[in-house]
Amino acid sequence: MKQILKKILKEIGWIGFVYRASYKLGFITMIPSMYIRNIPVCENEDILVKISSLGANRIVVSCPEERGVLVRKSVLDKLVVASSMLPPDLKLFIRYGYRSVCVQKKFWNDVCVEVKQKNPDFTPDEVESLARKYSALPNGNGPHQTGGAVDVLIVDKNGNFLDFGSEYCAHNDATPMYTKSINTEQQKQRKQLRKIMQSVGFSYYPGEWWHYSFGDQMWAAYTGRKCAIYGPAKK
Repeated sequence: MKQILKKILKEIGWIGFVYRASYKLGFITMIPSMYIRNIPVCENEDILVKISSLGANRIVVSCPEERGVLVRKSVLDKLVVASSMLPPDLKLFIRYGYRSVCVQKKFWNDVCVEVKQKNPDFTPDEVESLARKYSALPNGNGPHQTGGAVDVLIVDKNGNFLDFGSEYCAHNDATPMYTKSINTEQQKQRKQLRKIMQSVGFSYYPGEWWHYSFGDQMWAAYTGRKCAIYGPAKK
């Protein structure tokens, strides 16, 4: 059994290397979700904690769909450090952390409706394929359901969002991290956020400029880890 597991891990490692190389060289725009969802999870049992102003006064949270924003303890620690790296008049704004199954289901359905409205001739399979670029299936295994993924923006001292080139959760040509559909100043804002988040260990999702991960399968895929450390979180 151990030999079989080692063989599987080795094959996944080689496939991951090819995907990461192809992504970095620009041959693909993102690593396929089918590969990401097959990365093994070695759960480390890091607990879910609520983000609050206590010890995180450079962080603002707002998620009406959930009772507070929950993340893994290590994720919160990293967010606190990341927020301290911003200029004094700016704060991190966390829109989502852990996402419950019912909220994820609503999110998925809304994305599917949006995709269908924009592409009325799509078959159900085509709708699902495109929707999966913007949302995980509501099966409990998505990045937000691990407590390791966060949707992050930056606000100024007056609570105004910096201009990142598109509205949060807007799925259009300006959504991908490295789109050419935004101006130089908007690119600068994305770079500022990306730099501080990566410096504390997060990886970003190329398809959505606001989505960052630590510990989940997406993080493992883009950082070259053999396994994720966060599976579906237990509340």
